Amino acid sequence: MGVQIAPLQPTLQDPLETIARYEDARTDGDGLLQALLQRGSPKTRERAAVALGRLDPQVFGASATEGLIVALEDDSSGVRAAAAFALGQRADKSAAAALLAHWNDPDAGVRARIVEAASRIDDASLRARILTSLDDPDSNVRALAALAPSRFPPLAPDAPLTDAALVEYLMRNEKGTKPAPDVEIRWRGSYALSRRKAVRARALFIAGASAIDPRERIYACQGMGAVGSDDASRKALVTLLADTDWRVACEAANALGKQSFQGAFDALAVATHHASPHVRRCAYEALGAFRDSKIEARAVFERARVDASPNVRAAAIAAGARLFGDETAPKLSLAALDKDPLVRIGAARGAARLSSASAAPMLISLSADPDVRVAGAAIEGLAAHTTAESRARLHELLRSNDNGLRLGAVTSLGEMATSADLVPLRECLSSSTGENSAEIAAGIMDNAAKLGGDEALSLLKAGLDHADPFVRRKSRGWIADKYPNVTLPRANDRLARIAAVPIPGKDAPLWTTNPRVEIKTNHGSMVFELFPNETPAHVFNFLALIEKRHYDGLTFHRVVPDFVVQGGDHRGDGNGGITWRGEPLRAEFTPRAFVRGSLGMPRNDDLDSGGSQFFVTHRETPHLDGRYTIFGEQRSGFEVLDAIEVGDRIESITLLTAR
Repeated sequence: MGVQIAPLQPTLQDPLETIARYEDARTDGDGLLQALLQRGSPKTRERAAVALGRLDPQVFGASATEGLIVALEDDSSGVRAAAAFALGQRADKSAAAALLAHWNDPDAGVRARIVEAASRIDDASLRARILTSLDDPDSNVRALAALAPSRFPPLAPDAPLTDAALVEYLMRNEKGTKPAPDVEIRWRGSYALSRRKAVRARALFIAGASAIDPRERIYACQGMGAVGSDDASRKALVTLLADTDWRVACEAANALGKQSFQGAFDALAVATHHASPHVRRCAYEALGAFRDSKIEARAVFERARVDASPNVRAAAIAAGARLFGDETAPKLSLAALDKDPLVRIGAARGAARLSSASAAPMLISLSADPDVRVAGAAIEGLAAHTTAESRARLHELLRSNDNGLRLGAVTSLGEMATSADLVPLRECLSSSTGENSAEIAAGIMDNAAKLGGDEALSLLKAGLDHADPFVRRKSRGWIADKYPNVTLPRANDRLARIAAVPIPGKDAPLWTTNPRVEIKTNHGSMVFELFPNETPAHVFNFLALIEKRHYDGLTFHRVVPDFVVQGGDHRGDGNGGITWRGEPLRAEFTPRAFVRGSLGMPRNDDLDSGGSQFFVTHRETPHLDGRYTIFGEQRSGFEVLDAIEVGDRIESITLLTAR
């Protein structure tokens, strides 16, 4: 890359550049985006729709939504689809009537985006209409309609009707008068019902346990874990614990951890011998819930001490503390001295499970560990122990030279906040600068809002002048919610700075084909295709950091079995992240769905907080769709993805595709 981009003011001579810069600044240019949505070329109109969808609905309200509603009648199906997706991103209830009016758009791609958008808006008429799309002529529309109820409010008055309709649809067979759902629809419907904890779907989950496609088996496990067990589901889960797909076995272990019967304990004990460390880890975590089987569990947990994986050992340490309580304190004290920081993390997480008398001293000691990952786990554990000593330690950490530790202290204090915390929090707010400072400030605003009172209001008002727009919006929102009689000054977020963004062909390469990168790890290599046309800023940032060799030697600091692996943090604890331009990336959410091997951008509560970290998904994760940026997708090396555990290393990342 090697390109230095100077901040430029947009000009009307290049409408796509204008849109890119205003979109990144999260402003509509005083109505310019709405104008371009109506009068530009098809490509310009489509990009304007995308940009309008990314504006904060609280700052840019009716005019942005109205412009997108008009675009639903555009001659271009691409513009109509982009407008529908953007309306879903805004989740503005005022768009409900327009979406209903355009439900039968002749283009299947537009109908798919309308169904998806409708699923994100809390409106009973939209929910009812989505269920009719289960019989849409297009299979992709039907699949999105089956997935849509996962986003419906589970306690809405129409929830029983929704569950009944989806179950009835999914249980159609080939002998019926209407087409039976195919596998792409079945796993999505099962996912939706599991998220909804739909008890009436139990028979469907049990049937899905024997499905050929592992995705159906995965969501069958999740569903059975969510709705409780009967004899048939217990038997199915025990069988699935031995599934040939490690992801299914992990989900079965997670579900069995929510049960309480001897057969589950026995099966989980066997699973602690599984070839996959992910399955062994999940098995130990599940066994931590079996309080009626403590005697049998002792030998199983003792065996974990010699497991080859430090992650499994750490999980067993924490789960053992959950199961045996304070009697594990001596073992935890020894684990806290282990040379492997992953084991010390397990000790910190286990200590959090003890009584405050046993936990607080150990956690306070571990909060000073030289490895920030261990210290962070200990600080997180202090949230459950409101002793005078733990509070004093958290106050001390608010003055730490390490912003990651400051952030952990702010978060933990939020669980036990009192008025005594307000002065230290104010001092932390005024002295926090640099990396993570915005997230620290946002957390302080949350803590102040929980406490209430005049002093808390004063702290919230201090947030109105913070340099970060997200902090300003958060403080403004809390004041409006908690102090409705307080007059707020006019928001200045409409005057957001227009920052440097990579313009393809001007500041960034024009790719004839999507670039590919190779991520070499200590387990082998993975190859990913990147999507510069969909997420130009994220791809530019990733390639710029690759060119600087930023990722070489960093670790994967987070692994959630059958969910994600995450790495790219120079700190190694999940609290670090830099970008090519020195400020966070704005979200670039697209209609692309998360699948196995999707390359995504982590974020905090601020949607526009992307950095150098990245995550890769083990499977489809629909709850992330439209909420996290996907900037690439894995093309080879899935066995490497499956092998990665916390602490594994990124040896290098290399660009493979010539420009």
